[in-house]
Amino acid sequence: MNRQKLTALACHAVACLLFPIATTLGFHAYTSIFGAPQSRGVALGLAVQLIFAVFVMANALIAITTTLKTKIVLVSALVLANLLYLLPQHPLRALFFAGLAGGLSLIAIYATSRFCSDAKSA
Repeated sequence: MNRQKLTALACHAVACLLFPIATTLGFHAYTSIFGAPQSRGVALGLAVQLIFAVFVMANALIAITTTLKTKIVLVSALVLANLLYLLPQHPLRALFFAGLAGGLSLIAIYATSRFCSDAKSA
């Protein structure tokens, strides 16, 4: 495995580690603003686990893909899948998880390109 793929895997692994942290922080912000979601009859525990599993698999695919266009298409598919899955019943959470998944993936793609371009120029 070459250095670019290892850098991509490391950047996307960090994004996958940040996902549950951001989810927890978002949940605490939501409860401080709107109150506990259990009071509204909302339970999304398994859905969040499914979203995280899909996020990890999509980022693994993005990390091993070489062309930028394919990476953007995969990120777009991930965001669209989150929106389609959550939008009918949970619009606020759909926007949060779609933005979080897309944002972390795009940041990982950008970090990979920065680290690889720095390595090439050195």
